[in-house]
Amino acid sequence: MKKALVVGYTKDSITKAQQEPFRYYQKLLSRQLDLKIEHIAAESFGAIGEACKNQDAEIIFVLPFWNESSDQAEQVMQSLRQQQPTRTIVFIDPFAQVTSNYFNVLPHVDYFLKRQRYKNLDEYQRSFIGGSMFTDFLARELELDFSQWHVGSQVPKQYQHRIVSGWNLGSAKQFKQKLQTPSWFEFWQPAKEIDIFCRLSLGSSHEGDWYYAYRQMALESLKPLQSDYKVVSSGKIHAQLVSRRQYFREIKRSRIVFSPFGWGESCWRDFEAVCYNCLLVKPSMAHIETQPNIYVEGETYVPVSWDFSDLVEKCDYYLKHSDEAARIVKNARRAYLDYFERREFLQTIAGVINVRLIT
Repeated sequence: MKKALVVGYTKDSITKAQQEPFRYYQKLLSRQLDLKIEHIAAESFGAIGEACKNQDAEIIFVLPFWNESSDQAEQVMQSLRQQQPTRTIVFIDPFAQVTSNYFNVLPHVDYFLKRQRYKNLDEYQRSFIGGSMFTDFLARELELDFSQWHVGSQVPKQYQHRIVSGWNLGSAKQFKQKLQTPSWFEFWQPAKEIDIFCRLSLGSSHEGDWYYAYRQMALESLKPLQSDYKVVSSGKIHAQLVSRRQYFREIKRSRIVFSPFGWGESCWRDFEAVCYNCLLVKPSMAHIETQPNIYVEGETYVPVSWDFSDLVEKCDYYLKHSDEAARIVKNARRAYLDYFERREFLQTIAGVINVRLIT
C-alpha cells in the first residue's frame, strides 16, 4: 500500500473543503487505489517543508495558504523535489482565480491542481491586465482600475501541461450530503416565492476597488426586473452581511439565483443554487474547465454576458418559461449528483498518481 501525505493549511473554510474528499473517501482510496492517507496541518510553506522532512511517503499533496511569497513557495517545493526525486508531488493551488501567483513551482511538481483552469492551456501564455482573462475584460471593457491588483505568474510553456483541473468547492461534504439526502427527507420543499436572489459580499468598503465596483454593477443590472418580479438582492461589506439563517431561508425559496463572478469565477453560491433546485444564472463559464461541472451552457445553467447586458432578458425569459427553467434545474442536479455517484474524485486522484482504480 502506498502512503500519501495531505499537508497544508487548515484554518479556513475553503482549504478545509478542498481536503474533505480525502476524508469522506478515505476507505475507497484505500480499497480502490491502495492508498493510505495521512493528514498533517502546516500553516506556512516553511512548516510544510519541515513536516515533509524524513517522511517516507511516496506521494505528497501540498495545499498551502494563498498569502505567502512565491519565492518561499518555490524554495520549499524545490527542496521537497531534491529530497526524494522520484516522489510524486501534487500542488493543490489555493487561488480562486484560474491563475495563480505560484506557477513558479511548476518545474518541481508533477501536477499543479486548480479548482478551475482555462480550457485552452495556451491562455496561460498570454499577458492579461490584472492577471486573468476576466480582470483583463474588466479593465479594457469596463475601465476598472487594476493598477494595485495582479494575481498571476509566468507559466513556462514546457510545464503548462502540468496544470490540471482538480476539484472545486462543489466537492465539499455539505453539498454531497445535501444532494444524496433520501427523497423522503425532501418531501417538504419551501414554496418558490422569490423570483430572483442575489445576496453579495462587496469585500471591503472601498468603492474604488474593482471587486466592489463589479458587484455593485451586477446589483444595478437587476433593478429593471424589480417592477415585475420579486427580487431579493443586496451588497454588503463583510461586517454587514445578512445572517446565514436568513441567507439560506431566502435562497431555498428562490426560483433564480444570480451569481456574478467574485475573486474567481465559481463560488459557494453556485452549488447552493443547484442543491436547492434554483435556476443558476451566471456570467459565461465557457472558458473554464472544472469539476464538478455544473456549467454546461443552456443545459445546467443560464450564461449571461460578463457586462450583464443580457441579464434582464435572460431572467425575464426563464421566469416566463418555467418548463424550460425546470429542465435546466433538473439537468444541473443530475450532473452534480453524477459527480459523486461516479466517484470522479477518485478518478482524478488515480490520474495524478498514475494508478488504475481497483473495482
